[in-house]
Parts: sequence; C-alpha cells; structure tokens
Amino acid sequence: MKEKMTPLAYPTTKEEENRWGFDVYKPESTPMAWVLDWKSASAGFGVTAERTKQVAQFKTGEDLSQLTVDDCFAGHSFMFKLHWHTTFKAITTKYGLPAAMDIAWGLGYPLGERGWKLLQERFGSPVPLEKIVWYQDIAHLLYGPDTHAYSWCDERKSVCSRTRCLFRPPEGMEECAAYCRHFDTAYIDAYMAVEPKLLCVRVPDLGEKGKGHKCVHMWTYDRKVVEALPDKLKSLIPDSTKTLLEKKGVRL
Repeated sequence: MKEKMTPLAYPTTKEEENRWGFDVYKPESTPMAWVLDWKSASAGFGVTAERTKQVAQFKTGEDLSQLTVDDCFAGHSFMFKLHWHTTFKAITTKYGLPAAMDIAWGLGYPLGERGWKLLQERFGSPVPLEKIVWYQDIAHLLYGPDTHAYSWCDERKSVCSRTRCLFRPPEGMEECAAYCRHFDTAYIDAYMAVEPKLLCVRVPDLGEKGKGHKCVHMWTYDRKVVEALPDKLKSLIPDSTKTLLEKKGVRL
C-alpha cells in the first residue's frame, strides 16, 4: 500500500471504465486511488485459478515443502469462499431460506458496525472519503486472491467496483447470491447507522441469480449525489437501505 493516492486516467478505455465503475458513477474531478494494479497486489495474487483449485482439492503431492506462501494464501481464500456458501446452502436445506437470510443479516450487520467504528477510531468522524477507499482496498487485500476491488474517490464520493469478490458465489453455486446480497446490504446499512452523515448505496450488484457482472458501492456525505442517480439505479436499492437514506433526508 502506498503512502498517498495516485490519480487515475479519465476519460479512459471502455474496459477501464467498466473495471473502475466509471460507467456507473462518473468522476466529477480527478479520480484518486490507492491500488492501481491488482494482478500482483498481495500474497497469492500471482497463482492461477487452476493451481488454486489444485491446492484446495489437495492435489499437491506429498512433499509439502513444495507449497509456497502464495499457494497457501490462494488456497485458503478459495476454501473460505467455498465453505461460506456451502454453510448457507446447508442452513437453507435444513431450516429454509428465511432462516438462512436472517443469519446472513445477523452476520453482516455487526461486522459492518465493527468495521466502521474501527475507522472512526482511527480517522475520526466523518471518515474522510479517501480513507473509505483505503479501508475497502485493505479489506479486499486481506480477503485474498480473486477478491479484486477497484476503489477510488473524487471530492464528493468514494466508489468501490468489484467484478470479483470473496463472497461472490463460485461457479455452480449462483443461487447463493441471495445470501451474499443480504449480507452485504446489512453491512452498508450498519455503516450508515454508525456514521450519522454517511449515505451509501450498492447498485448495481450481482443480482438474484448471481449473473450480474459486478457490484458497485458508493459512499458520500452529499445527498445530492444520491438524488442525482438515474431512476434505474435507484430502483435497485434494497428497501432497508432506501428507508435509511430517506430518514437522512435523501429524496428518492
């Protein structure tokens, strides 16, 4: 992680616009970012998907000295993802979808509260926009490989665009998107409950069937930023988040 943020090129290519979420939330001034290249951002990021699955399936041979730190971190990240979704599938099978959704919310909300309180303790309240970006990048780095998040801020908002994420369901488990989305909504609602002036939305996201290309989070302290969103995006905001935004004076 650098000591200061770096300007991002904008306007840029369609590919980069999609990666950073510029196609959804356009910068109003020079966008600034901490992490620019996620290809080798941390331990395990250079390990291929094929190698990661080999490690997670214990297809490593008997000589464990051949396992690298990168192998172990990549394998742990993949197994964490797999176990998270397997757990929720098992809960749904035994207790039903409503129970699984309640548990997803019950996990996400206190984690969101804790994360934001830690930010306030370190950076004060309201947490500066650039520190929101720093927090998102650190969190996704610690989640491990396949958790790429492209985060940036301008003078009025912070944005985190994720085409890959720890909680995005693996291939073949797309129905688990329901738990991920509910968990994530609880997270951002908790952020807003802890930070009095904070406004946060997560649109678009991976969708009910897990087929959405990316999830994009946006944080701001200016209600006009939220109010200016296209109606198509506003319609995607979860009901609980809409309620919180409206209580904070946002006109949706």
